[in-house]
Amino acid sequence: MNIIDTHSHLYLEEFDADRSEVLQRARDCGVSKIVMPAINMQTMSRLLTVCQENPDLCYPLVGLHPEDVDADYLAHLDLLHACLQENEDHFYGIGEVGLDFYWDQTYKAEQIAAFEIQIGWAIERDLPLVIHSRSAHKELVS
Repeated sequence: MNIIDTHSHLYLEEFDADRSEVLQRARDCGVSKIVMPAINMQTMSRLLTVCQENPDLCYPLVGLHPEDVDADYLAHLDLLHACLQENEDHFYGIGEVGLDFYWDQTYKAEQIAAFEIQIGWAIERDLPLVIHSRSAHKELVS
């Protein structure tokens, strides 16, 4: 059986204590790939480290999660874009990106702009896009 986990954040610190056991259990259950979407630049080092330590299993994506979009979103995107350019062959897609208006709509316009920029990254590189959408369906499809 060939199972692909399309969305996991196993690189986050809450998995530090048992990450290797979790990854081994996944392998034992037939998981052949784990796609790991990014959240922000602060977690990128952890994401890349886990993927480099498990290149046969973990596949990194790059992107700015919509809940991490703030007034400085362009600076955040610049850092992530530089990381993408420096590691072009290491990323398998753009994500986790999108729109999330569930908790707060303070940065609604910024989320939309950040999403559009990251869609451009995916188009330019012919990479898949992993989309996060919560309470934003109308804006997402328009």
